[in-house]
Amino acid sequence: MLNDKLQAAIAKFEKQAKWPADNDKFRFKVAEASDYPQIYQLFEDTFGEKRSDEHVQWKYWGNPGGEPFAVIAIDIQTEKVIAACTGMNKKAWVDSKASKGIMLWDIAVHPDVRGGGRLFRDITYGMQIAVNAQQGVNWGFGGQSKPTVIKMGIRWFGYHMILSLKCWELKLSMRPALVQRLGAVGGLLASIIDIFTKPPSPSDHYEMRDIERCGDAFDTLLQQQKDLYRVSVWRDAATLNWRYFDHPIFVHQMLGAYKNDKLVGYIVWREYIDETVKVGTVLDLWHGENQQIARDLFLAASQSARSRRAGFMRMSVETGTTTQLAIATIEGTSITERVEDDNVITSMMLGEDPNAHDAAAYDEMDTVTNGANWFYTQGDVDFRD
Repeated sequence: MLNDKLQAAIAKFEKQAKWPADNDKFRFKVAEASDYPQIYQLFEDTFGEKRSDEHVQWKYWGNPGGEPFAVIAIDIQTEKVIAACTGMNKKAWVDSKASKGIMLWDIAVHPDVRGGGRLFRDITYGMQIAVNAQQGVNWGFGGQSKPTVIKMGIRWFGYHMILSLKCWELKLSMRPALVQRLGAVGGLLASIIDIFTKPPSPSDHYEMRDIERCGDAFDTLLQQQKDLYRVSVWRDAATLNWRYFDHPIFVHQMLGAYKNDKLVGYIVWREYIDETVKVGTVLDLWHGENQQIARDLFLAASQSARSRRAGFMRMSVETGTTTQLAIATIEGTSITERVEDDNVITSMMLGEDPNAHDAAAYDEMDTVTNGANWFYTQGDVDFRD
C-alpha cells in the first residue's frame, strides 16, 4: 500500500534523486566484472586495509545470494575507479514470499578526490536507481551505521533507522581483570577463583551438539519456521556454511540444540581479541521464538567459549525481542557500555520512476522499513568482515 510514509519518501526521492550525469571529470556506470579489481584497490586506498585474494573471492563472489552489484565513478583522465557504492545481494523472506535485498557495504570515495561528498551522494543515488531497474531489488539495508551516516542518509537517501541493538555481556572469567592488575600472578589466581565462580549452566531440556557443517536439518528447520517473522535474511544450509564455515579470516563456533534427535535451534559465535581480552560475540541465534531454547543456547555457547579462555560472551540485540528477554534472565548478564549500539538502517530502492511500482512492491518496502517486522542478528551483515 502506498501509505503516508512511502508517499513522503517518494516525493523526496523524486525531487532529489537522479542518475548521476557524466561531466568533464567523471563518468558513471554499473560496474562490470572487469571493474572489480579497481574497486578492491579503491577500498584499500580509502581505508588502508588490504584484503587477501581469498578474502575478496569469499566476500564478493562466494555468496549464494548472488553476485555483487556496484555503481562506480570513473576519472575520465586516468580511467581509474575513484568512487564506488557496492552491495551484496541477500536472499530474504518477506511476508511469506521469497525476496531479495541489497546489503550496502564498501561505499568509498578516493581520499584524493575533491568534492567527495557530492560523489558519495551521486553513486548512492545511482545504486538506488540501478539495482531496482536492473535486478528488481526494492530495498537495501546495513548495520553498524554511525550517527553521522544515519543523519546524512535520512536527509539525502530516505534511510530509516529500524533497530538499535544494545550489547549484552556475560562475564565468564576473572582472568582479564586480574591479569590486567596483577600480571601473571593474576592469571594463576584467576584459575583458582574461576573454579568457584562458574557462570550458570543450561538446562537439560535439549542436547547440545557441536556443528562443523550445516546440512539438511537446517533447511528443514528454516522451512518449518520461516513464517514466524515478516522479515528475515535467508538461513538455509548453503548460506550458513558460506557465511560462517567458509570464512577465510575468522573461525566460527556453532552449536545445535536437539530435542528427540531433531534440530530445534542453533547459535553461532566468533571468538577474537578485543582490546587485549578474548571475547565471544554471538552472530546468530535461531530459536523459533522459544525463550528456553535461546537461553540454553547462549549458556552452552558461553561454557564452550570459557573453555577456550574467553573472558566474556556478548550479543547485541534489540530490546524486547525473545532473544533479549532470554539473555536478560541469565544471572550476571547486563548491558555493557564497552560496545557501541549497533544501528541498523533500511532504504527503499525506488528505481528510475518511484511512482511506477505495483502494490506488492510498495507493500514489501513498507514491511521492510519497519524494524518491528524483523528477525535480525549481526551475522546478517558483514560484521568486521
